[in-house]
Amino acid sequence: MAKDNLTQLLSQLDVQSSKDEHNKVEETCLKLLQNGCSNPGEVLRQYMVALIKQDSYPKTLEVLSKYKHIDEKFGKSLIIEKLYVYYKLNMVKKFDQLYYSVFPKDTDLNQLKNINKNLTKRGILHVRAQFCYKNGYYPEAYEIYQFLSQNNQLHIDSEIELACNERVPLTAAPELNNIKPIISASDEHSYDLLFNDSFLLVANGEYDEAIQFLTKALEGAKEENFQNDIDTIEVQLAYVYQLSGDKNTSKTLLSKLLERLDKSSPLYLVANLNYRSFSDLSKYHDNINMILREINVEKLNSLNLQQFTFQQWSMIQKNCLFLNLFNDNTIQSKNSLISRTLSKYQSLINGVAHESYKTQAKKLYHNTISSISSGVDGSVIGQIILTIQLQLIEKNYDNAIRLGELFLNKSWENSTTLKDADYLVCYILFELYTTIGRSSSKSQLLQKLKSLTETDITHNLTFWKHVGFQYLSLNKSNEAIKLFKQILNEDRSKVETEYNDLIISILSNDDFDKRKGIALVEDLDVEKIINDGVKPLEASFKRNKITKPNKLRMKLLENKKSKKAKKLAIFLKDRDLTVLPDSERWIPLKDRSNYKAKKKQGAKQTQGGVMNKKAEQALDITKKKAPDNKNKNKKTKKKGRK
Repeated sequence: MAKDNLTQLLSQLDVQSSKDEHNKVEETCLKLLQNGCSNPGEVLRQYMVALIKQDSYPKTLEVLSKYKHIDEKFGKSLIIEKLYVYYKLNMVKKFDQLYYSVFPKDTDLNQLKNINKNLTKRGILHVRAQFCYKNGYYPEAYEIYQFLSQNNQLHIDSEIELACNERVPLTAAPELNNIKPIISASDEHSYDLLFNDSFLLVANGEYDEAIQFLTKALEGAKEENFQNDIDTIEVQLAYVYQLSGDKNTSKTLLSKLLERLDKSSPLYLVANLNYRSFSDLSKYHDNINMILREINVEKLNSLNLQQFTFQQWSMIQKNCLFLNLFNDNTIQSKNSLISRTLSKYQSLINGVAHESYKTQAKKLYHNTISSISSGVDGSVIGQIILTIQLQLIEKNYDNAIRLGELFLNKSWENSTTLKDADYLVCYILFELYTTIGRSSSKSQLLQKLKSLTETDITHNLTFWKHVGFQYLSLNKSNEAIKLFKQILNEDRSKVETEYNDLIISILSNDDFDKRKGIALVEDLDVEKIINDGVKPLEASFKRNKITKPNKLRMKLLENKKSKKAKKLAIFLKDRDLTVLPDSERWIPLKDRSNYKAKKKQGAKQTQGGVMNKKAEQALDITKKKAPDNKNKNKKTKKKGRK
């Protein structure tokens, strides 16, 4: 039940039978349709139900296509079944087309009447809610579940299951609870509800409380002896332990699960991925191809449409893409931004594992510059982020900043509205400006953003809070206070409450209270923080002294390295392998047994020393020195007084 925690959507599919009985129903319905019957619409519905019960969704579509004439005549009675098949096969366009034929886009759910009695429409809403959750439309899923919970006076749906359903979208979008609080109450006696409540706690970062809820849920599942639920809860419990930092407990739970789970089951694949996440992979030392086989990528891809949620599948897909990239497997450019980015990256370089990051950074830098000049739409933002990462690896901060600034300038040429990509690049630039101490550049970016705050800041309040703190980092408190007041006046600030208390404290402008300062740090374990590797804050003048790359210096270093490499190559080529190195090479030169002093010259010779010919001729008095005729003809001039 914990795994299948969403409401059973096919409430009208009244075929309650085992697998063999489903096969019999399928065969009987097929014979009736082939030989003719008085009620073909109901027979076709029962035929579809039997196939759905056996998870034969593609075959169900084939049956619909084969008996299209019956579908056209009795289609209204088959809406739930068709929607469920489209949902399972993730056929988004067909699902939306059929759903909006019943509920138009501008339909207000609160205006629907007799929803308690109209079982067909209620079932359609159940399918739509599951479809929305699977595809990431969390606000709509939450709205539908709340509506169904409010209109369940006849107890058509289980209260516990509706309470579980209402909490499911909040696991991915916890801020929705601030807009419309949960209607259904919690129940400690239902381990399904405890399991779902733990997801909300995890989403809010309350890991210890989540572990307590999961432990209680596990005890309840063990009492009822539902092994599938026990395994599911233990996988989630291991995940929460991993998030809380207790890696040993998490690995122990996962290793026990991997021993007893079926290797082809989705739960095993998820547990295996979580267990693999503890090891840091290296493109140089790890066999990526072997890892891809161990995580069973083919099986993961075959289950994506039926067994995983939107969040789970997105994360799995990203991990597999990166593993394929470092394994030099061809990456196809598809709808996702990351696949298009990595496909372009792969086409520009000669293998991620073979080509140096320096060469990769240079290639992508020049290609990205030309891409920005052509436009900033599409997947350009993905290419920019990847290129900036490569520049940072090589410490090319100037190039990274230049890319971000070029992107923003191009984006703001014809538009003054901020797009999602602009927010992301601004975050990166603020961090880079702080890293290398470019206060003037940060001030210019803030000045540009200041003109944009007059339009609309409700789209991304978190970003504008960040901008306010950037003002404070430059001691521009007036601009920061003005922006913070504007943020708190927005209605959406009641939903996005992060840092609101800190902003209110800044706006209150209270004097510093020493007791409050002590209270902030009295519970900190200083020794633990130091042991964890946290470094103290550096003064700004020290932080600004990051050496920027100097082209001349880098060129000299490269020449020096190349000369050294050439000398080494010549030495290795010409050296005599039979001659052993001097055993006294570590002893100072003058202390070696084969040391010979330099010969002393001229007047410094001692008695008995060896003299050269020039020294002997200098001492021979029989030879007279030839007169110097150069100065003979020179007239001496009488020098006057100076």
